Amino acid sequence: MFSRRKRRHISGITERSSNSLVIPDVTADATARYENNSHAGTTWYDLMPNPANGTDGTIGAAFTWPNFNGESFVSIGNPTKLQFAGAFTICTWSNQDTDIPRQGNERIVSRDAAGGGSRPFLISQNEINGLVQAFAYTSVLKNVQAAGAYNTDTFHFICLVNEGAGGDLLIYVDGELQGTNAGAGGAVANWLTINTEFGRHQIAGDTTDYFTGVIDTGRFYGRALSPDEILRDYYAGLPAHS
Repeated sequence: MFSRRKRRHISGITERSSNSLVIPDVTADATARYENNSHAGTTWYDLMPNPANGTDGTIGAAFTWPNFNGESFVSIGNPTKLQFAGAFTICTWSNQDTDIPRQGNERIVSRDAAGGGSRPFLISQNEINGLVQAFAYTSVLKNVQAAGAYNTDTFHFICLVNEGAGGDLLIYVDGELQGTNAGAGGAVANWLTINTEFGRHQIAGDTTDYFTGVIDTGRFYGRALSPDEILRDYYAGLPAHS
């Protein structure tokens, strides 16, 4: 049963009765989607625009999809369509394993340059305190952090929204806005040849920020999703992640 706290009218969700909802499909105009039916062994396929045809398939090193064991990762390379010129949104479903203590901020998804600060984007979760945060490099490195701790051994739906020039940098967890960096949105710099990866950063020899747990969804949009769209996508994914 869905929480009464979140049972409010939003676009695309209607109440069927006092205790059930009609759940729509996820937002359909993603630039790229890596999720159910997008994997075979350690190869992850982009479901957009043609479902699982392998055109955009990339080789990774996931331990056993979608599990990450603190040494594994998946690289989806550097596709041009993910070099966003302005606003963008990145959403993931992930479940951090807190039984294996590690150091630092474990990368969920990132374009994380080996040199650090000029990273185009990253979403990470701290193993020690459970904080979720995201970064984007516009004119300088900007960050936004969720207020709560989410190392609860359960799935969480995390979205980074960059509203573009004149807008904000936002982070949503489980359909709710949890952090805002006002005015920090903008065109992201330094795409270069940095790969987009799930489960690690790309500093050679440093394994402290590898992810432990499950990452089974990554969606990329070339626009800023609205709060209603994010909440709708949370509801759509909740049955498979409860």
